[in-house]
Amino acid sequence: MRIDMWLDTCDPWSYLGVRHLRSAMASFDHGDQIEVYLHAYLLDPDLEGAVDKPRIVALVESGAATLEEVREADDRMRALGGREGIRFDFDSLIIAPTSRAHRVIAAAHDADIDDDTVAGPDSLHLKVAEAIMRSHFEMGLDVSHPEVLIGCAQDIGMPPDLAALAIGDEEWASRVYSDYQMAMHMGVASVPTYVLDGQFLVDGHQTVTAFSNILATAWDNARKDRA
Repeated sequence: MRIDMWLDTCDPWSYLGVRHLRSAMASFDHGDQIEVYLHAYLLDPDLEGAVDKPRIVALVESGAATLEEVREADDRMRALGGREGIRFDFDSLIIAPTSRAHRVIAAAHDADIDDDTVAGPDSLHLKVAEAIMRSHFEMGLDVSHPEVLIGCAQDIGMPPDLAALAIGDEEWASRVYSDYQMAMHMGVASVPTYVLDGQFLVDGHQTVTAFSNILATAWDNARKDRA
């Protein structure tokens, strides 16, 4: 079975989504037969460099939210993450472009193809996406910086030279843009969004339990279609 997921690495719901999907796959009887393809969605496609001011100041000054709204949303997310062992550090978070991060995630999928590790919850593709988002949300690192991204790749066993190549090669930049354009064409308006076996669309936050039920239903329907 195939799952296509659109995400952005600056989106906390995408971070939870990858973690929950991996957990559900790990406990699913056929999880090692599921291939996940991560696709880039750029929540701020015009952002060219890291923002040199605290995140909360940047959000309020941009008019995206009031100070109270940002604090309330952050408190809710901290509480949700805390129940799962995630320490969201919004005070240290750096607003930065995500295109380079998506390039490394795309390159990890190429490495999975070469190593025949595309299927299952422990693909390089999924692990490097989670590592990048952990660096962003929990460690306050600038995940548009090449050294940070290469470090994330090394930490999960991805060849660092491949990560460096992806960051600097326009081939992967084109792939990121193509993913984003595909999302626009499909009408994807928020992340995370999932398409299971090209038939079932699921969007928004899903718990591990919800994902487990979704996987079971999609798997059974896929088997019926192929019977």
